[in-house]
Amino acid sequence: MKQPEENERELTRIRVAGVPEHFNLPWQLGLERRAFVRAALDVKWRTVPQGTGSMCDLLEAGEVDVALLVTEGAVRYILQGGKARIVSAYVDSPLTWGVHVGAGSPIESPEQLKGCRFAISRPNSGSHLAAFAYARARGWAVEENDFILVNDLNGAVERLKEPDPVAFLWEKFTTKPLVDRGALSCVDEFRTEWPAFMVVVSEAFLAEHGDHVQRLLKVIRDQANGLMQKKTAPEMVAHRYGLTLPDAQQWFGAVRWNTGDPVDPQTLGNVVDVLAQAGMPDLKVAFEAGSATLLAASS
Repeated sequence: MKQPEENERELTRIRVAGVPEHFNLPWQLGLERRAFVRAALDVKWRTVPQGTGSMCDLLEAGEVDVALLVTEGAVRYILQGGKARIVSAYVDSPLTWGVHVGAGSPIESPEQLKGCRFAISRPNSGSHLAAFAYARARGWAVEENDFILVNDLNGAVERLKEPDPVAFLWEKFTTKPLVDRGALSCVDEFRTEWPAFMVVVSEAFLAEHGDHVQRLLKVIRDQANGLMQKKTAPEMVAHRYGLTLPDAQQWFGAVRWNTGDPVDPQTLGNVVDVLAQAGMPDLKVAFEAGSATLLAASS
């Protein structure tokens, strides 16, 4: 029997949200190559420069079905009652955060950051939770009034131009072009100890389209696996994301996308422990009580 042409097939729409960063290149390649269409999926990609906190809001409002969230943000969102589940790790390698100040700031070392406020894109964003964890790792106490909302990376650049000292954490290769041209100064790095990103799906969509989610995961894992084996991938990353080739090579040499390994529940428990120690003990209570399930049944 003749197979239907792509434009004649019934496609299942899946609304996916992610940040405009090099980590999401496999999704862009899948869209450009029509790999999702060949799997009978109509992926509607939504770029969210504000990051994880904003994507949690979109999931909650039912405006997206799938979001690629930093792991700590996904954990906090679900344990605080978010109606979603982690279905897979997306990026297995840890995230390296650059700790930035304004280019004209007198701060030149991490020790000088003690007592500074932190710019964050929004509550529950990666920049918010990473700042908590960074301060905790250095033995500094921070409170919610120590955070300044700046919406996104552009907002942070503008805020850090002001004279009072403010620090800002963002993935270090995303901000590297800004550091290179003197818009920001990077005074430290902070590397988390868990996978960088998770694939999070709304409960409602998962209940109705669990098989389509598995098909989606297969496509993106195939794209990621092919990219990791492509010798010219660093050149592609440099060209598309405005990085120098040496920076792209350094980033690409360290990143590992998930190609099928299940999420380790203990890893998520470690994230909960760090967030609890950073001032969010309610998350540990919810996690240990089992009042919210982080992982989908098939994860």
